[in-house]
Amino acid sequence: MALITAFRFRNDRTVHFRTQVECGWTYDRSGNEPRILQLETYASDGTTSQVLQLDKSRAEDLLAIIREVFPDLVR
Repeated sequence: MALITAFRFRNDRTVHFRTQVECGWTYDRSGNEPRILQLETYASDGTTSQVLQLDKSRAEDLLAIIREVFPDLVR
């Protein structure tokens, strides 16, 4: 698991992918603070492959990134 602490734009990288996977998501619904969003990808055998976690501040950052990359999305 990895709690994301910051996003950094990398213009020295190319965008490509090897496989398409499903992304599961969950969060702590107990009411505890701070709330964490968890995103998971899965291996072909169904086991969890990668886990990324975002707190509220990083979720706000990610929303801003998504709006920059996909400006036609409805807000």
